[in-house]
Amino acid sequence: MFTILFFLQVFILRETRKVQKPIDNFIRQRRGSDPYPAFMSVKIRRLQQWALLCLCVLSVLCVRISSLKAQEESLKAWEVQCHDYFEEIIKIQDLRQRLQRGLNTIIENHERGYLTKEKLDITVQMWHNTESGLRTKVTAVYDNAYAEGCFETTN
Repeated sequence: MFTILFFLQVFILRETRKVQKPIDNFIRQRRGSDPYPAFMSVKIRRLQQWALLCLCVLSVLCVRISSLKAQEESLKAWEVQCHDYFEEIIKIQDLRQRLQRGLNTIIENHERGYLTKEKLDITVQMWHNTESGLRTKVTAVYDNAYAEGCFETTN
């Protein structure tokens, strides 16, 4: 598209020179010659100049639109990648929160006397091991997301 617009601009520039000839002839002769060809040449020249200006603006817009499309495509790829990171972080954090609530319930049951100290210790140890693994996993996902620039506000 841009190439076509460029060649149209070159064509109009070349044609503008041809239209200038009757104008120059009329200016040199002034008396006795018919002003109509010079008048029409001026009109044609103005039309060509406006067409050239419009083509230049159109070319700039085409370049701008193509660069915006390229930015949009790269932004979509970034959004997909970051969306996956965010979903995984939310999933892990939700699991950690549910496990924490479960542990709190078990501690309350122990305080009410429904659970022995040995079973509480085993449960807390299992929760601690699971929580440590999930914390390590979510930290790695956060690190990857930061490395990809997912938390930058300038994107």
